Amino acid sequence: MSFNNRGNPSNGNPSSSARKFTIKPFRSYTQMDSASAQNTFASLASAMDEIHNRNASTLSFEELYRNAYNLVLHKHGGLLYEG
Repeated sequence: MSFNNRGNPSNGNPSSSARKFTIKPFRSYTQMDSASAQNTFASLASAMDEIHNRNASTLSFEELYRNAYNLVLHKHGGLLYEG
């Protein structure tokens, strides 16, 4: 009886207890174009107006956060900063 690297007994068949792991490369994301960034910022600006007017019941804060995060991720964070 032999033991595998985890201390568990194996029956000599390495495929029965060992799993092969592969490392996948990161997906390359396409950059957000300027027009799409402007549309995303416009939707965020209108949402900020709705929040300021105390009419935020129909807004999805998760979606707003995701939109802001994607702007920063795709190097358009200046739109958020400059307004």
